[in-house]
Amino acid sequence: MTRTVLAILLALGPWAGLPAGAADAPGAADPVSARAYEVKFKSLADAAELIGPLLSPQGSVTLQPRLKTLMIQDRVSVLDRVASLLSSFDVAPRNVEIAMSLFLGTDRREQEAGRIIPPSSMTKDVRGIAETLGDFTKWNAYEPLGGRAVTGVEGGRVTVNLSDEYRVAYDIDTVRDQSVKLTNFVLQRVTRGADGKEKVQDVYSAAVVLPVGRMLMLGAAQNPESKRALFLTLQARPR
Repeated sequence: MTRTVLAILLALGPWAGLPAGAADAPGAADPVSARAYEVKFKSLADAAELIGPLLSPQGSVTLQPRLKTLMIQDRVSVLDRVASLLSSFDVAPRNVEIAMSLFLGTDRREQEAGRIIPPSSMTKDVRGIAETLGDFTKWNAYEPLGGRAVTGVEGGRVTVNLSDEYRVAYDIDTVRDQSVKLTNFVLQRVTRGADGKEKVQDVYSAAVVLPVGRMLMLGAAQNPESKRALFLTLQARPR
């Protein structure tokens, strides 16, 4: 009798003390649960798209626009990762100041030697860049046309007149400590007819990434043989 009992205990040994069915429940330590996540600043659609790749095959997400909430069902480990990702994504929009200076470069090599740069018309930084451009391009004389510094908010649209003739408009896409991304950026020339109506011509358009702490310069000319070209300097300062 003793030998028979001992043999049975040895056979059951690896599972001894476990509740029934525990060995067949691989998700017991990481069960499926549900949590609600409030999205305060960003869109629910963007948040749902961001976390989509994190979800397991058991995961699902439900948008609740009225409550600005995502209801997510998934493994607890996945829900923890979702919480961490959303905390870094859903942050208040930042302000950024963009300082701009616009000037006209002219090819005057045939008329005179050297460069003409009015010493009091440009900042030291812009003047230095103009001097450098004169060493590497054919536009060797520069005339300031206007400039502004304007503060906008991440996710907003900014339109600013640099002069009576030129304006800049852009969307502030993202503001980071190292860079600022502007989308739908356009430099426009504005003329007015005898009836006072504006006629707007796009001179330059692109998406622009500004490195924080450095100056970016954009240039535009009608063609490589043009005697004149516009140069626009941009500097970003997150607030």
